[in-house]
Amino acid sequence: MAETVPIDSPSVAKPVSRPRSRNAATVGASALARHLDCSRTYIGKLEADGVIQRQGDGFPLDQSRVAYLRYLRRERQQSPRTQADADYVKVKTEMLQTRLMQKRHELVLQSDVDELTDQLCGVVLTHLSGMAARCAPRGDLATRRNIERVVFEVRTEMAKVCQEMADKAGEPPLSEQG
Repeated sequence: MAETVPIDSPSVAKPVSRPRSRNAATVGASALARHLDCSRTYIGKLEADGVIQRQGDGFPLDQSRVAYLRYLRRERQQSPRTQADADYVKVKTEMLQTRLMQKRHELVLQSDVDELTDQLCGVVLTHLSGMAARCAPRGDLATRRNIERVVFEVRTEMAKVCQEMADKAGEPPLSEQG
């Protein structure tokens, strides 16, 4: 009597070990071509290239399948075009991501940032230079000299920081730039 299993209970498929026969199934070239989804002529080429081997009256099905899969993996790993295609896709993806970030205003041009920084530094330095005259307009020469000294120290410190950043970035000294 056949065993019945209720439909509403979850079934878990367990692998069933099948004893392998000592005589591996052999098939003809046409049957192997159908099994590997290729042409009979291609099977002949694989045999000539030593990828698969005929044994007696046919090809061992399991052994031929494994040999063909290994051959395909080797070919995929060795193909320079595959690597070039992958590199191309990677670069194209990065380029598209960059364009998208620009459109979303998440990315700005370095030249725009440099221009803004130059403008801001110009405003700060201009106002620092006029600070002594504005804070001590008449006669208080000691206060004016103290302010000028502080302004000079601030400008010197700003120049020092800019020089350190330029050195870190590998920029040539100003005297060497055209």
